[in-house]
Amino acid sequence: MSRDIPLLFALHEARPFAERVARHLGIPLGTVAERTYEDGEYKCHPLEPVAGRPVVVFAGLYAEPGLSVHDKLCRLLFLCSSIKDAGASHLLVVSPYLCYSRKERRIQAQDQVISRYIATLLEASRVDSLITMEAHNQAALDNAFRIPTVNLENARLFAEGFIAWDDGGPVVVASPDLGGIKRAELFRQALEVRLGRAIGHACVEKYRRDETLSGGMLVGEVEGCTVILLDDLISTGSTLLRAAQACHAGGARRIFAMATHGLFTEGTGLLESPLLQGVAISDSVPLPGVERALKAGRLIVVDTAESIAATLVARYGLIHNADVHKSPSA
Repeated sequence: MSRDIPLLFALHEARPFAERVARHLGIPLGTVAERTYEDGEYKCHPLEPVAGRPVVVFAGLYAEPGLSVHDKLCRLLFLCSSIKDAGASHLLVVSPYLCYSRKERRIQAQDQVISRYIATLLEASRVDSLITMEAHNQAALDNAFRIPTVNLENARLFAEGFIAWDDGGPVVVASPDLGGIKRAELFRQALEVRLGRAIGHACVEKYRRDETLSGGMLVGEVEGCTVILLDDLISTGSTLLRAAQACHAGGARRIFAMATHGLFTEGTGLLESPLLQGVAISDSVPLPGVERALKAGRLIVVDTAESIAATLVARYGLIHNADVHKSPSA
C-alpha cells in the first residue's frame, strides 16, 4: 500500500462509524490495542506501523453508558500522542460530534471558554488537522483552533431526507433561535434547489439564562405551511419544543424537526411529541431504542459516512469507491 494513503484508526466505541467510512474509501480500518487497568487507568497504541504515514483517527466525543465525554477525550489525546511519537507524518482527527463546542464564549465574568481549551489539548497532542460536523458556531471554531479545521454542513443531506415527508404544499424553514439563522438559511437554499420551488423562512426568539429558557415570539408567516425547524443538535429538546409551540400557535399545518446531532439527554420523548410529525437526525451520535419511531416513519437517520469519505478523498487524492463499497443503512 502506498505510503501516501492514510492509515485509518478508531477507538473501540467509534469503530462502527469509522468502518462505514472505510468501506466507502476501500481502505481497511487499522487496529488499536486498548487496555484498561484495574485502577481505571488506560493505555492504547496502534498495531500497524505509522512512521512516515498520514493517519486519520475517528472519535466520537459524546457521553455514552460507561464512558463520559472526558473518558473519551483523554483516550483520544493518548492515542494521538502515541501516533505522533511513533513518527506519523500527519495526523487528522475526524470527530463528527466535537464536545464542548457550545461553550465557545463567556457569558459572565471569569467564565470559561472551553472550546478553546479543547483546541489547546488537541494541538498539544500534535494533532495536525480536524474534521468536524455542524459545529455550533463556525467563527468560534475558527478562532479556537490554530490548526486547519473543516466543518462539514449537512444542508444538502437533510434536504434530500425531507423528500420522504414532502406533500407538495408550502414549506417554511425556521430557526428555533436567532443564533441559528445562518444555518437555517443554508438549508432553506439547499431545499429550494432540491424541491424546485420557493421555500419561506422564519425564526423563533429564544433567551437562555443558566437553565431557564424564555422568549417564543415567532417572526415570519407559517399559517397553513409545513414548517421545518432546523438546529445543530438536540439535547433536552426544550428549544425545539418551544419553537414548535410558537409555530403551532402561528397556524402551521405540519411541523418537523431536523438536527445533526441527536444527544437526547433526557430520553427520546421528543420523538413522541404530538407537536411534531417527524424528526430527522444524522448518525453522528448512536441512538438506541428508537426502533418504534423508525418503523412509524417519525424518525429519519441521515447517513453522513459517504460525506466524510468524500472529504477524505478530496484531501488525499484517493479513488472514491462508494459505488462498490456501499455502507449499510444507518
